[in-house]
Amino acid sequence: MEKHQVIEGDNKIQTSESFISDDALEGQTSSDGPVLKRSLKSRHLSMISIGGVIGQALFLSSGTNLYQGGPAGALIAYAIIGFIVFWVAYSLGEMATYIPVSGSFTVFCRRFVDNSFGSVIGYNYWACWSIITAAEFTAIPLVMQYWTQVVPDWAWSLMFLLIVFILNIFGARSYGEAEYWFSLIKVLTILIFIIVGCCISGGLIGDEVYGFKYWQDGNAFPHGVLGVINSLVLASLSMQGTEIIGITAGECSNPSKQVPRAIRNVFWRILVFYLGSVFVMGMIIPWNDEHNMHSGSKTVSVSPFALVFSKGGLASAGHVVNAIILITILSCANSGLYVSSRMLLALSQEGVAWKRLSYVTKRGVPIGALICTALVSVITFVTSFIPGQALYLVLTSLAGVAGFVTWFGIAMAHFRFRRALKVQNMDLAILPMTAPLHPFGDLFTMFASVVCALITGYSYFVPADPVGLVGNYAGLVLCVVGFIVTKLYTRSKMVPLKDVDLVTGATMHKDTDSQFENGGATAPTGPWYSRAAARIVAVFT
Repeated sequence: MEKHQVIEGDNKIQTSESFISDDALEGQTSSDGPVLKRSLKSRHLSMISIGGVIGQALFLSSGTNLYQGGPAGALIAYAIIGFIVFWVAYSLGEMATYIPVSGSFTVFCRRFVDNSFGSVIGYNYWACWSIITAAEFTAIPLVMQYWTQVVPDWAWSLMFLLIVFILNIFGARSYGEAEYWFSLIKVLTILIFIIVGCCISGGLIGDEVYGFKYWQDGNAFPHGVLGVINSLVLASLSMQGTEIIGITAGECSNPSKQVPRAIRNVFWRILVFYLGSVFVMGMIIPWNDEHNMHSGSKTVSVSPFALVFSKGGLASAGHVVNAIILITILSCANSGLYVSSRMLLALSQEGVAWKRLSYVTKRGVPIGALICTALVSVITFVTSFIPGQALYLVLTSLAGVAGFVTWFGIAMAHFRFRRALKVQNMDLAILPMTAPLHPFGDLFTMFASVVCALITGYSYFVPADPVGLVGNYAGLVLCVVGFIVTKLYTRSKMVPLKDVDLVTGATMHKDTDSQFENGGATAPTGPWYSRAAARIVAVFT
């Protein structure tokens, strides 16, 4: 147990105790048994912060966005969702560096808002990523068919599920190391794609100059505002995963420095990797290309990345692109199994899930939560073989809408966290990092999440599509009903701001003279070009 002193102004000193023991920080065995190990290093978290965001949706499904919104509409959709993700990352980062616990935001929602609210947010997130993980494994046979169609689809999926499960069995360090290399490959691929794509667009590679010809004659917004809204929904699905940074804080060796450094680079990574990629696609691929993945397509869907290379006469790059897509799917599945198992562990430790799921092995692996999550993924995967795939489509749609619920919960928890700090006269200087422009970010995120969640299924009303309506709105109904039932059962009430626990597990060690700004490393010094180079290296590594 370690004591900290927090100086507020010139006349008040508050002493508190941190409940993160030295044993826990080092990943040793506590008196209650093994605990999660803080084995994730700075380079792991740096790559995880972007690896959790870049998924198969960018490599495979972005063609759907291009078809629905057009080159300009898709770009606007990704920019809007990226803006939401930016605020979510900072809000969660501020709380997670101050109280670094595994499954962070369900703990924060219970502690800063309401027990029932936190339970619903936690189960919503666990179910969301369990289903997303299954969806990733379902996509693997589509990738493998590029090379061979001899092996049954289910065999590929189960084989790669076993690989990812083994990676997680060996603990956070194994997960982090695998995710580091997976993400590094994805980052390098996207950078090469953007550079080569710009050369193809300008005519430096290939026989044609594209420029902005596919933006002309109304093609920039082929389906108008409604097309942009449809793109907004899919863009939000592809960017889910930013909150992984907060969950990994419980297993970082030094969360107060590593988490802020990763979060500060999220903005630049979204700008470069997502907006840059979509911008290049929109220049070279027409919105109505027959290979873009959409419901009316009668041809085999092709990754926009492969299409761009083929437009430049680099069709031989198809094997490489396909291999990259496979790595991307493995990366997302790896992250999904990790974060969902940690969330279930947190729910168990909070007393709202089966107690045995909180068992942690000597390697720091919540084995019960991991097995339970893997089983849910297997069950969801099996539904993809039911004729018509209606149940599978409903489940995957539920997972997409669940992301908005998660973002709303994080923003609400942070809004209440800041208000509690003010009511209890605690100085912001105790925070290892602070979110900018509070409370704008929280209010915008809550409003945008509600609006986006409600408009996701508007196109399924006329003509009525039961599968689409259930998939897009059943999750919201379940969350509301679950919250009401839990409230009635537990009789929990919103925690008064003066009673919010801001001490347990806190790491209040920052002072006003710290050499770290917002928890990051010392700011680069020297000429402007030296500082710019240091920033570029930080963004991409």
